[in-house]
Amino acid sequence: MNVVWFVGSLAFLGGMLAGALLYHLLAGSKSERGKLQNQLDELQNDFKDYQNKVSDHFGTTAHLINKLTDSYRDVHEHMASGAENLCEDEVVKNRLSDALLSSNALLSGKITKRRTERPKAVEQPKDYAPKQAPDEKGTLSEEFSVKPEDKPAAPAVEVGPVNPMPGEKQAS
Repeated sequence: MNVVWFVGSLAFLGGMLAGALLYHLLAGSKSERGKLQNQLDELQNDFKDYQNKVSDHFGTTAHLINKLTDSYRDVHEHMASGAENLCEDEVVKNRLSDALLSSNALLSGKITKRRTERPKAVEQPKDYAPKQAPDEKGTLSEEFSVKPEDKPAAPAVEVGPVNPMPGEKQAS
C-alpha cells in the first residue's frame, strides 16, 4: 500500500509540475500581450493628449492674433481720426488716411477712400525715343537722326596688283 501512495503522490506532483509549466507557457504569453496592450493604450492616450494640446495651442494663437489685429485696427482708426481732427493740410490728411487704410478694408468695401484724386501714374521709362509725330521716322529706321550732309562719303580705295611673295611666280 505504501507503493500505491508513493506512486499516487508522484503522479500528483508530476501533474502539478506539468500544470504549472503549461500555465506558465500559455498564460505567460497572455501577460506579455497584456503588457503590450497596456503600453499601446498608454501611448494612444498620450498621443490624444498631445493632439488636444496642439489644437488648444493653435486655437489660443488664432484668438491672440485676432486680438492683435483688432488692436492694430483700433490704433489705425485712432491715428486716422487724429489726423482728421488735428491736421489742417488736405495733402497731409490724404496721405495719412491712405497710409492708414488697410488693403483688405479697401478691397472688401468696408472703408471708403477719402481721397478723391489720385496722382498720375508714373510711366515706366522707355529704352527708345518715342515719335513726336505719326509721319516721323522711328528710332529703328535707318535714317533716324541722320542728315544727308552728315553722311561721310565712302573713301575710294584703289586695289592694285598684289606683290608676290619672294619665291612665288606671278600668274599672268
